[in-house]
This record gives sequence, structure tokens and C-alpha cells, in this order.
Amino acid sequence: MKTKIILFIAGILFFVSCSEDFITKDLDKSSYDPGSYFTTKARAEQALVGAYTQLRTEYGSTWGGTIVMHNILGDDLYETPKAAGFLPWGNINNFFINGNDVNSVWNAWYAAIQRANTALDNMKLAKEADPNFTQDDLDVMEGQAYFLRAYYYYILFDYFPKNIIVLRNTQVLTPGEEFIKAPSTKEETFAFIEADLKKAQELLVKGTNTTPGYGKWRASRGSATALLGKLYLNNKDYAKAAAEFKKLLPGVGDPAYGTYTLGDYRANFTNAGENNSESLFEVQLTDVTTPSNQRGGAVQNWSFNDHNAWAAMVGWNFAVPTYKLDDFESWTETINGQPTTVYDYRVYATFLGVPNGINLTLKGRTIDWIDQGWYWVDGVDYTGRKTGNGADFLNADGDRIATMYKIGGLDSYGSFGIRKRSHESDVGLPGNNATSTVINLRLLRLSDIMLNYAECLANINPSNLSATDVNSGVYWVDKVRDRANNVMTGDQSHLYSARAGVRGQLPPVLTLMTQKGWTLMQAIEHERYVEGYGEGWRREDLKRWEKGAGFVKGKPGYKGWQSLILPVPQQELERNPLMPRP
Repeated sequence: MKTKIILFIAGILFFVSCSEDFITKDLDKSSYDPGSYFTTKARAEQALVGAYTQLRTEYGSTWGGTIVMHNILGDDLYETPKAAGFLPWGNINNFFINGNDVNSVWNAWYAAIQRANTALDNMKLAKEADPNFTQDDLDVMEGQAYFLRAYYYYILFDYFPKNIIVLRNTQVLTPGEEFIKAPSTKEETFAFIEADLKKAQELLVKGTNTTPGYGKWRASRGSATALLGKLYLNNKDYAKAAAEFKKLLPGVGDPAYGTYTLGDYRANFTNAGENNSESLFEVQLTDVTTPSNQRGGAVQNWSFNDHNAWAAMVGWNFAVPTYKLDDFESWTETINGQPTTVYDYRVYATFLGVPNGINLTLKGRTIDWIDQGWYWVDGVDYTGRKTGNGADFLNADGDRIATMYKIGGLDSYGSFGIRKRSHESDVGLPGNNATSTVINLRLLRLSDIMLNYAECLANINPSNLSATDVNSGVYWVDKVRDRANNVMTGDQSHLYSARAGVRGQLPPVLTLMTQKGWTLMQAIEHERYVEGYGEGWRREDLKRWEKGAGFVKGKPGYKGWQSLILPVPQQELERNPLMPRP
């Protein structure tokens, strides 16, 4: 544990001081003491920026970490035969106790907590020393830090057993200190996160998405409110969750918590749509290439350089089995005189390689949905066409083969990739590398909250099925579905979802429920699946809904929602004798 604490402090000092001359010039050893360093508003801001930086690592790393766990523990992404670099895996849903990525998730968020505590411990001292540091400044900075600490504990609380979280509300100052402490109870950890989020709400009165001059990249009062609602929802406290979610909703919300609206669906996954009116909190990325700017300094607002994880995950290590397309709604239209299947418009914004999907431009060559190499239609002759990885559709014996890989078992003939946050051209990307993404990751957005609110209402009053009553879950699901029918402006013109004046044909949710024989809760489960595919919602949903072993298709390692809980890492068991043994 000593080693971990030394690394925590070294990391804090590096990140919060990366733009300061003292890193190379100041020989006064007292400068390395946080209490004597953070003496101005600017340096307090550096401490705050340091508290954001673990988001860069865990959601922007090339391999492993939370960006992997976020999508593969559920049933968004499936392991391909070429999955590598994640040893030891075990089954896809049952990670070994000594798995690299189990350790990574645990260690990373505790490092982030140390940074948030450093910021909180030193901001007031900086204000006392700097006459230009106002109380309003301190409030919004502390509010962000409380939100960040709550978010980091929320992730640990969600990924690991709820009774093994070690709570720390102050920074560790002594590098040699033995960082051994018994974990808190589930109730204590819940109360700790709840208190931090309420404190963030209290302090961020002047930190909303409508506050003049307040950075769109920053955690806001709306961010804290959304996360507090999710904390209550996962605890099945539907009334409290609904009260928080309602504050953020258009038409019924409280502007004191921010003003949010649904815009173009596709805009949630593009550079141009970053920090838009739907966004409640997102991880900021940028395409800077100067090494000193990749660390998350104040100038970049904790943004960071591109990473290769996204396309590598969706086209090499992990992918989407083609049968997943069957879970999306579709209808038949006559196009160019032929009956044609048109999918829920969100399909074209979500996946690569789907029928009549987007084109990619790689190394000056246009690659259509067939050449992307992730789909095979029985009875359609693609002889002579190549897959994206160069393999023929016919094998050496002239037999048709599944494109790319057969993953996910059962009836999967190949796989799709994830389009969300993927670039469509390698032109202008660092190193002209289209496997990189410099598009922000949206962690909290309005449609997510609308559907969470609908879930609360469906549990509070399941008999209210009015499509016009704002107190009915039906009303809010229809809001999300209606937006999904909108033409996606500015998208590739050949896409069915981009045809000017041609809305999609998703029916209202009550009609869907009648067609499928579903309850409202089943309709909400479906809507969350198709609205948030590939965004990390699914793992948390499956856990909250306590889905059993038969619910997830094609993952034999899935033994029920308990499979979504990571084990306490072996490293932590060895470091902390007070940690309960499995």
C-alpha cells in the first residue's frame, strides 16, 4: 500500500504543476508540500484540474480500464478471437481476482479520489492567501471537486461489492504512511456519496449550464443532480430519484439546476455536438499533439490527446454480434422501386457495417458498409468484395464464410462496429489514424435521465399509462422515441436517417407495447437498450434490473446480474489485511 500512496502523491504533484517553472527550477523542497504550494486561485484551479485527470486515463486509455469495463461487462460488446492485452480474463463476465483490468479500475479511481481530496483540502487555504480569490470562486470550485469525488466513489460502489469500499475524505500527506483501513458498510458508503452530491448541489448555484461564463466542460449543478438521482434509482428509492431527475427535465424542471433540451441524436457523438444542450457531463478530448499538453493542464480544461481504444475495441478486440440488429425496430419502405428494410434511425448513428450504413474514408479510399467487412446477408452475392481486414467473403474452397469473426455464439454471422464517437475519415487526425477518437465521451445526457425518470414513474404508479400526462412514464419514453424519428441533419446524405423531410416510423410507446405484449417497464428496458447502445448504460441497467442468467444472449460467462460485480483485486487483498476475504 505504501507504493500506491507514493504514486498517488507523485501523480498529484505532476498533474497540478505541469505548467509551473518549479518543476525544473525550484530547488526549495517545501514547494513540494501541497499546503505550501496551493496559495493562489490559479494554483487551486490546478488542484481542481488534477482532480479531473483520472477521467482522461480511465475513459481515454488505449487498453483496459473502465473504458473497457464500461461496455463489455454487459451485452453491448463481445470478445473476438483476436482480443489481446487483457490478461487474465477468465470468462467475459467473470473476471479473475488478479485480472489486470480489475486492478486498474480499483487503483485508478482511488488515485482520482486522492486528487479530489487534495483539491478540497487546499482550496480554502488558497482563498485565505489570495485576496482575489472570492467566495463565489471557491464555491464553484469546491462544488466541482465534491461532485468528482462522489462520481469516483459512485463508480467503485457500482463496480465492486458495496460493503468493501474504503472511505477517505482527506488527502494522504505522508508518502510512507500505511494506507490501511477497514472498508465501510454499504449504508455508510451510500451516505458518503449522497452527502458529497448534495454539497455539490449547494455550492454550484452559480455553476449551471446557463451560468454566464461558466465553462461548459465543467461539472455543473445539473451533473450533481443527475448523479444523485442515479444513486437513488440504483438503490430502488424511486420517489427520491424521481424528485432529482425532474429538476432537469424540459417543461417541468427547475431552471436553477440548468436548462436541458433534446437536440439531434447524432450530435451526441460528434465533435460539433460536444457540450450541447443535452449534455450533463462529458469527458473532454482534444486533438492536441504537443506532449506537454496531453497531461490535462488548465489551458486545455483537463482535455487530452486522442486514443486508439475505440476502434480497436469495436473492430479488433471486441465487436457487436450481428443478431443485435434484431433488437432494433424496423419497417419496410419502397425505395427506388424496391421494398427495403429501414431501421430505427438510431441504428445508422450507432453502428458501422449495418446494411446501407455509413461510408468511411481511409487512406483516400471510400469504404462502404460491405467493405467495412462486418456483415453477411444470406443469399446476397458479394463475391469478389473484400472485408475491412482484407479477408475474402469466400474461403479457399469457394464456400461462403462469416465476415470478420463469428462472435457471440448462436446465430451470429460476423459483427458490427460502433459508430458512436468514431471518425468517418482519417484526414486531419493525428497520424491520419482513423482508429483514434478525439470526440468527447458523454457520461450523462438528457435522454438517459428522461428514461431513468420514466422508470421511476413506472415503479411508483405503473397504472398511469397516459401519453399526455407528465407524471406518466409513457410521456417521457415518447419524448425519446419522437426525437429518434427526427431526420439526423448534417449526416451522410445517402443514409435513410438523413433524408430531408422523411421522419422515421417508430410508433408511440403504447402502440409498441400492444404490438409486443410488453409492460411499460419492458418498453423502457427496450428503449434504454437502443437509445444508449455502446455508451455504458447497459451494465448498470442489467444490474439494477437484476437480470438472470438467461437474459444475456451469447455470453456463457454471464450467470446473472451478479456477474457484473468485479471481485476485490488480489493486490488490494495483499495490501490491506482489514479487507474481507472472498
